[in-house]
Amino acid sequence: MARKFNSYKQWYIAGIMVLFVSVMIVITGFVFSKENRQDYNIATVNGVQIHVNEFLKAIQANKVQVTDYFQNKYKAQQSDSFWSTPYGGEIPQEVIKKKALEDCVSIKVQQMIAKEQGVMSDISYKGFLKSLKTENHRRERAIKNSQVIFGPVQYTEDAYFEYVMSNGVLEVKNKLMENDWKPDEQQLKQFYETKKSILYQAMPSVKVQQITLSFLDEGWNLDEQLKTEAKQKMDSALTKILSGISLEQAVKEMDKNVQVTEQLYSFSNYIHVARSPVAQAVQNLGQGEVGGVIEENGCFYIIKCIENVKADSGELSFDEVKDHVIKDYIDNKYEEYVHKRILEAEIILNEEEYRKFEM
Repeated sequence: MARKFNSYKQWYIAGIMVLFVSVMIVITGFVFSKENRQDYNIATVNGVQIHVNEFLKAIQANKVQVTDYFQNKYKAQQSDSFWSTPYGGEIPQEVIKKKALEDCVSIKVQQMIAKEQGVMSDISYKGFLKSLKTENHRRERAIKNSQVIFGPVQYTEDAYFEYVMSNGVLEVKNKLMENDWKPDEQQLKQFYETKKSILYQAMPSVKVQQITLSFLDEGWNLDEQLKTEAKQKMDSALTKILSGISLEQAVKEMDKNVQVTEQLYSFSNYIHVARSPVAQAVQNLGQGEVGGVIEENGCFYIIKCIENVKADSGELSFDEVKDHVIKDYIDNKYEEYVHKRILEAEIILNEEEYRKFEM
């Protein structure tokens, strides 16, 4: 009986070993195939390689935009076949591949310009990974030695790429502005004249007087009793203001810590306006009009409009926006230069790998 049990045991162990080896072969094969798949170039730009991982990152960066495009234009629904389904003659997979390739070419051209300007030394993907490893190692050593570091403790690949590119482009612009592209006053004014109807319109804004009364306790927590009392005081003040007295006179009968302040609300940030009841009320007030008691972020507000500057009130003068004009001039010059270099570039696509790529 013992011998029979041992025989079964041997067969069981042998079976487990075969299963283990089979699984390891599958896993190893998967890893090797994945590494092989990700170790090629999708294209070259003037002989400079675009690694497939750079292409994959561009694919990932465009997913939301391309998905939204097909959902908005064709009412396409997310499914397993979404990326390969034609919609009105367009296939999501082909659209995102084309956009990702264009982005990769633009980035590589900008890296080439940065190398020419002495801002970047190694613009290969392998060189980037080496630089990332070195930077993270430096940060790790600095923390161990109780040294101050700025930014994250360790960079992810995406965050480090954004950091390197944004700083690299800024340095390139500064170098070119100081040398080849340094504008004179006439060039800046000419640029201002061509762009003022687009870039230098007076932003909509409203200047107001406001009374603010908080109903938060000392720990910045909501206090229902304080809120009830504050609302009664503000309702009383509003009644008096609407009867003709000034905001300053109205607050004299309220809490001694309540004051009338002057505030300028700018409406360049539409997200902020959409989330702010005060900003929404302010933008609709005409000169001299008073807004009702408005609640926002633990406070009640009463607002009186002093001046409402509409969006179409005219252009800002050159002197008012000169610093912005200089920045916009260089940004525009840089974009034109990058576009020119892309048009002149020799781009060789790895057509086989590009064609085989699937989402």
